[in-house]
Amino acid sequence: MPQRPRFTPHAARVLLAVTLIGLALLSSACRVQQVGGSSFARRAPTGEGDPRAYRLGFSDTPWARTELATRQTYDLAANYGEVIMVQRPPNWADFVPGAHPSDGTRDQLLAVRDAAKSRGLIVAMVIDPFDPLSRDRLQQLPTSYAGKDLTNADLRQAFVQESVFIAKNLRPAYLGLGNEVNSTFERNPGTYLAFVTAYKEAYDAVKAVSPDTQVFVSFQYEELLGVIPDLPPHPPRWQLLKDYAGKMDLFGITSFPSFAYNVARKVPPTYYTSIKEQTTLPIAFVSTGYASGPGRDNLNSSTPAEQRRYLQRLFEDADVLGSPLVVWFAERDLSFATAPPYDLLASLGLRNIGDKPKESWPLWEAAANRTYDPTGAEAIRQKRAAQQAPGATGTPSASGTASATASATATGTPKP
Repeated sequence: MPQRPRFTPHAARVLLAVTLIGLALLSSACRVQQVGGSSFARRAPTGEGDPRAYRLGFSDTPWARTELATRQTYDLAANYGEVIMVQRPPNWADFVPGAHPSDGTRDQLLAVRDAAKSRGLIVAMVIDPFDPLSRDRLQQLPTSYAGKDLTNADLRQAFVQESVFIAKNLRPAYLGLGNEVNSTFERNPGTYLAFVTAYKEAYDAVKAVSPDTQVFVSFQYEELLGVIPDLPPHPPRWQLLKDYAGKMDLFGITSFPSFAYNVARKVPPTYYTSIKEQTTLPIAFVSTGYASGPGRDNLNSSTPAEQRRYLQRLFEDADVLGSPLVVWFAERDLSFATAPPYDLLASLGLRNIGDKPKESWPLWEAAANRTYDPTGAEAIRQKRAAQQAPGATGTPSASGTASATASATATGTPKP
């Protein structure tokens, strides 16, 4: 189990506010309107470096709450990746018995589809049924269903029907039907168990209409491990994966270690790679980020160099794991994240508010230039694993990994 960081109780409250409130609120507040890409010309990757198994992407959270900023977010995601991550709360009222999807619900979904398609982007959609203020109850329920959970037949039907509606109309490559579900387990086990039952039904229904869609739930990784500062300690909750046995196509995590470890160098060496000891599922980073500036109240001591170190480590681990997906939360610093606790999100971008690249950006650009080729990347990964096996000769150093090669391409030589 990773060493537990030490911060003040205030830091623990801030971390919860950021990871469990801020990200969900910011994502769900940003809606695609008309951001068509008819005039968009996609940048051609150079193909330098080893092939990669993972698709790169950003969330659709723009740096400002404007249509132009949303368009810029989609454009940059297409130029330096393949995926746009879209997170939304359910539209319960449109799918309970007797209701029908509203024009607004349909139009919003089609706007996402068209904005992505016009840029050659793949959509990863995450539906978050839980209240981000507490994670212990469902969010945005119709008044007549207030206080109920997914043991209610109407709400369970609504959850399943909306999942099918999204699968049919959007055909997303990835569909998350629950976000940071382990946080709900920690706060309300009964609500969590009701969700698991509904999720399994929704999983089967989605696969029936869109069998190629990768369906999953995400886990908040720092809370899964029990390393959130000053919260009641607990061992890693790996047993929760059994709740989704046979009904989960990948193991998705959200991870923001700069709110648990004050510098990137304090993140344990096997922080991510140890996951492969717990599951044979593909390991996807459905939302991650690392601050490039210090947080108030000494929450962390991060710098642009620390963000770069984390990103280089992330790519190295994604290569080792053969991950299918790496999504960074914000491509650019958020201009509207100024008031507490959202100010702690302000420096998560790989580019500043003025769109100037940070130290970490060349690493992302180099990774984007690598060819997306899961088969070729897997062959390289297997070869390196064999070379590193006990008794093997000619073992390559860590600097021989594909991501380190990408770093050298971007910056000359990998930095410490």
